[in-house]
Amino acid sequence: MVSWPLVTNPFPVVLTKEAPSKVTVFNPHSDAMGIIDLNESDEEPISTQDVAVDIVFVHGLHEPGKRAWIDRDSGVLWMKDLFPYKKYKARILSYEYDTDRLVAPGGPGMNGVFDEAVSLVNHLIASRELDQAEQRPMIFVCHEFGGLLVKRALAYSYSRKDFRVEHIRSVYRSTVAVMFMATPHEGFRKDAIIHASRSRHPEPNNFVLSLLEGSEALQEITDHFAPIMKQFFIYNFWEQLHTTVGRHKIYIVDRTSANPSWNEVDQCGISATHSGMVKFRNTASPGYRLVLAALDKYIRLSSATIARRWDHDLELIRRERQHEVEILLPGPRNSSEIYAASMVSESTTLKSVPPISITDPGTSRESLVSLSDGSEVPATPCVNIHYLVNRRSEYYVGRQKQMEQLQRRLRTSKRRKGHKPKVFVVYGLPGSGKTQFCLRYCEDNRHRYWGVFWIDCSTESNAEDGFGSLGVVAGKGAQPGAGQAWLSHLPHSWLLVLDNANDPEMDLSRFIPISGDGHILVTTRNPGAQLYNTVGTFQFRGMDPEEAITLLLRLAYPEKEPHQITNIYRQDASIIASELGYLALALKQAAHTIRTQFLPLGRYLKSFLGCRQALLSRSLVKSAADANIYATWELPFTDILNGRTQEYRDAVDLVHMFASMHFALQDRVMTAARVLYDHSIISITELEPQSGPIGKRVPRHYFTLHPAIHQWARERLEKDDRAKWLDCGRTLRRLLIPHIEACLSALQKTYWNLPETMEQASHLDKYALVYAEAGLWKKARSLQLEVVKLRSSKLGAAHPLTVNSKRSLAHSLWNLFDIKGCLEVQRQILLTQLWSRPSVSDWFVWPPWKPMHVQYCTTLSDLTQSLWLAGLQDLSKRAGERAVAGLAQRYGPDDPMTLNAMFNLARTYLHLEEVEKSEDMLRYVLARREHFFGSDHPDTLMARNELGMNICTQRKGLIEAESLVQDVLQARKKVLGEEHAYTLWSVNDLSKVYMELGRNNEAAEMLEEIVPIVTRTLGDDHVGMFMTKGNLSRAYIRSNQWERAGDLIKWLRIIVPPDHPDWVYAEWGYAYYVLHYESDVETAERCCKFIMSKVFETNVLSPRNARVIATAEILLCIYQEQGRISEVDKLKATFPGIGSRKIGASVDSLPLPRWRLSNSQ
Repeated sequence: MVSWPLVTNPFPVVLTKEAPSKVTVFNPHSDAMGIIDLNESDEEPISTQDVAVDIVFVHGLHEPGKRAWIDRDSGVLWMKDLFPYKKYKARILSYEYDTDRLVAPGGPGMNGVFDEAVSLVNHLIASRELDQAEQRPMIFVCHEFGGLLVKRALAYSYSRKDFRVEHIRSVYRSTVAVMFMATPHEGFRKDAIIHASRSRHPEPNNFVLSLLEGSEALQEITDHFAPIMKQFFIYNFWEQLHTTVGRHKIYIVDRTSANPSWNEVDQCGISATHSGMVKFRNTASPGYRLVLAALDKYIRLSSATIARRWDHDLELIRRERQHEVEILLPGPRNSSEIYAASMVSESTTLKSVPPISITDPGTSRESLVSLSDGSEVPATPCVNIHYLVNRRSEYYVGRQKQMEQLQRRLRTSKRRKGHKPKVFVVYGLPGSGKTQFCLRYCEDNRHRYWGVFWIDCSTESNAEDGFGSLGVVAGKGAQPGAGQAWLSHLPHSWLLVLDNANDPEMDLSRFIPISGDGHILVTTRNPGAQLYNTVGTFQFRGMDPEEAITLLLRLAYPEKEPHQITNIYRQDASIIASELGYLALALKQAAHTIRTQFLPLGRYLKSFLGCRQALLSRSLVKSAADANIYATWELPFTDILNGRTQEYRDAVDLVHMFASMHFALQDRVMTAARVLYDHSIISITELEPQSGPIGKRVPRHYFTLHPAIHQWARERLEKDDRAKWLDCGRTLRRLLIPHIEACLSALQKTYWNLPETMEQASHLDKYALVYAEAGLWKKARSLQLEVVKLRSSKLGAAHPLTVNSKRSLAHSLWNLFDIKGCLEVQRQILLTQLWSRPSVSDWFVWPPWKPMHVQYCTTLSDLTQSLWLAGLQDLSKRAGERAVAGLAQRYGPDDPMTLNAMFNLARTYLHLEEVEKSEDMLRYVLARREHFFGSDHPDTLMARNELGMNICTQRKGLIEAESLVQDVLQARKKVLGEEHAYTLWSVNDLSKVYMELGRNNEAAEMLEEIVPIVTRTLGDDHVGMFMTKGNLSRAYIRSNQWERAGDLIKWLRIIVPPDHPDWVYAEWGYAYYVLHYESDVETAERCCKFIMSKVFETNVLSPRNARVIATAEILLCIYQEQGRISEVDKLKATFPGIGSRKIGASVDSLPLPRWRLSNSQ
């Protein structure tokens, strides 16, 4: 935090007409804490009976005590020297607390806010009760963190309703207004914490990190304050000038955090720095008159406001107590009886049951508990048959109270038919011990269950695979839902753990059996998952401090006796545990580093604090928990990075490989893995031997990463490095193709009708995805056809797996330019999604035959590009606009699915001559894809290529167009390979740009080079060949090589099927050739009329298609040359605008040949 210079002996004041005539001198280094009455220094203080209002000033963390309010140049303490407090009969109070205790390493954590808030309330009550002024109105003026303190103090005061502590409620009842001066309601930005460090403690401690924007601790304060906020006048002020800290200029608290979107509050910025906004040299200082006016208003309204508040709140408390007594004592009672009974009832209750306050943070460090009531009977032991669970850490300690509570909640009651499983949810911070807690429960209670099962729910596919394996154990097969159905009908007791269900978009109910004598534990970071519980929840934060210290010392010094290490190392261990937020995973990692690197605790603490501060500048750290856990891994990983041996270098690469894979190897790989294991970055797990199919499929030993470590490994990579490793993933999948083909060969020999099971279909589906990514779409199509056939018959057309496999098939057909087949598959999907909608609410749309749910809009997006490729641009536009509207409404314009729909629509706009609209949309899509995916991602390359062709079509900025398309070509060669279909597509597009630039010979040469490659990889009957030879014939024409062009055009006319859209282009090219080179007008006219009849009879292309209009242009030239006026008029009536410069110059930007009508071109 910033340590601004402090004036110990204020300079003499140079008076102005508005400056105070006398300056109050205080010692800013005074050790006094608590409530300081600044009026006591007056020569003639106001008598206690005459005081009308208390104004309480609460400083922040950056400048403790009165120095927060003293102008350092003049020494003016404005609330005494400028503010006319005697006029208002105001008592000026300053609450001072030890900020160093909060921000020093090993500080109290976020519990310090609650403790200090309680202290503030009790000091105020003591001061006011001694003056017999409990009902005196009170106004708070708070700077920075002081505002958070006051919010928590008011919430604490409001929560005290018991008659024995009702006096604490007087602070809430008497508060008129709160003036927040740069209070970080939504937290500090990371740059403020990084650069504004205190000189004595340059590295921020865990308490300071818990004030990061968006933190759970701040949200808790806001949640407590929100119900009472409207009871007070509130004024939010924010700093408008940067604070200079070294070479950096920053806002300590930015406007967004200081002025959240609250209704009915005053708000204004002050033209001063964070420190200067609460220091006024004279009455003309920025912000002083704003503060003065606000105080004047609040003081004038205070007396009536507080009188009403007290009356109303006393009546509210009286009614609540009366209601409680009426429930306990049925029958009519008079008021005196009820009041007496309420006092007796409360007294009796307090003697028998200790009160539990919802605002007491005593449980916050360990866990918050929510339990449902219910009668239970003791569990009956049974023989455990299945135990498919990893072993827990042998060093796991703590949370014994929670374990006992969980056991009570899951005691088996008498089983009834249709009995539903009991679900208990454990949620909280990463690394807080959720998984280890459940593992321990499994071990301790194994004897109560016939079967204990563990499912990884980090993704839906992992969960489905896990239940598929469970179905195999049951002998039911790996079909979706088989595992859940088996559990639902088991006559025995079972325990199911759904681990790492962190995705808030996941519908976890799909994986909860609908019935059965079972118990289910869910571990998650997502608080929203609480809704799935039926018997209770735990919220895990940190461990109990004593248990955390014990765990750290036990793991760091396993060879020493516990009492020895506790006496010697307890103080340092206490500070380290506090700084790690008492998180089990961070403590385990820290202990391992201390033990293996022989670091003294003090030295480890210093290294850890420096590493954590360095990590704050990186995007992967979003909370105090992130910083604590990631720093414990970054320290040993830095040691590995600095290693010079081969195994250390391999270990660095291996963890980056793991980052691109799921959490769950050849000698060199195992050696590198051992380095990571020795540094406690990965774990080695040994499963108990299993009988049956599962035992044959699961290895006994394997390496794993904790999910939080997996996230750290991914996010610690810089953007360029992450792209490099993702590209390595694509390369790795291409290298898997020989292995996949060997597997397929073996499977086909073993199973005559492959696939025969859903598990086999899942494998073939994944193989097809690898083929498709490598551009081997024919192989992908053959597998996908079989997968679609099996899933359709077994699951039905509406099942998500069937729909997904059909989408993959349509994608392959599209890339094979089997447009008819692609459109048919997508039509089937669209009809299915028209009648099968995800929820009932998706039927409440108008008109009902135009759904807007995500799956339907995604299919519309797919149809957009298929209709575009088929030349049906009008239909493509309609589908695309609906897709973009629906997806943008649901996910926003920046979602990848929305961006894909926008890209497809932009391409259609281009071919409908709406070039400006197309260009704007393409530029937006390209910018967002580059931001999210990087510059070399295939989707980014597609958008960049299309933008280049858009610019080329407009014939503006051809140099930019060349740069864009050339860049895409080079990237595709590098990422996809030189013979990938999309790379060959880029060669064709670059040739078109070259032709627009007049570099026709270069265009012809580059196309001639790829013709043999297209023949070998795609075949002569592929549209890629039509595109390549069409563009090559155009290059020949433009370079006056008519004979060679004629040979290609005649070949195209023969090879392209009559029902294919490209047939129109081939026929048009032949008409153009015979007209311009052979001067055969009759043949040219006959070809053009044949095209027109085909278009209007079969709708193979839209009449608005650029190639159809170009055909009409040839006919127009012939008619005008021969003077056939009536036919000219008829043609112009059919095609308005024909013959204009705009129409004549139009270019169809499909990947097909583009000719001109003029010989000069």
